[in-house]
Amino acid sequence: MERPDDTSACAGRVRDRAATRQRILDSARELFTSEGYEHVSSRRIAAHAGVNVALINRYFGAKRGLLAEVIAEDAVFPGIFEGDPATLPRRLADHLAGRVLGSGTPLQRALEHSMGDPDLRSVYEERLKSALIEPLAAHLGGPDARARASLVAGVVLGMGVVKRAEGATALLELDPGALAERLTRVIEQCLERFAP
Repeated sequence: MERPDDTSACAGRVRDRAATRQRILDSARELFTSEGYEHVSSRRIAAHAGVNVALINRYFGAKRGLLAEVIAEDAVFPGIFEGDPATLPRRLADHLAGRVLGSGTPLQRALEHSMGDPDLRSVYEERLKSALIEPLAAHLGGPDARARASLVAGVVLGMGVVKRAEGATALLELDPGALAERLTRVIEQCLERFAP
């Protein structure tokens, strides 16, 4: 017989571990989005999900691990490396232009206000490596692939900093296609192999 995942007020009812885990993730996403990462405790997430706080540590290690999974589910670079390698710079540029000109997901907007939090910074740094630099370097291949992927990451980060620092107001006045075209040329230069 499976043991209950929960020792809260609903104890005694056998729960599906995957469903309980997903409920915790959903509660964390909702609370991080509405209140920001730094204002939400593990206890608050557990209460919102209707579970014992110990389950957050059991499934995610801590609130930071929960944050990492919520951000990973937000899919920053969905399918960007799939397709014709020749059109990769334009796909990256279109994605980046959309992020700069768009408002982002509600979660992304909420987390921007928590950027000073050390947990959030370290999760974003890890995510940058695992979702952009490493897969891009693997996609590119070759001895300088990691350096070229890191250059692209620098462009992505730089655009994010500009957007957070001053709202990218001058860029908002540009035609999205023109911005994507310019970013494509920049990214093409970043992806070009270094001379031996």
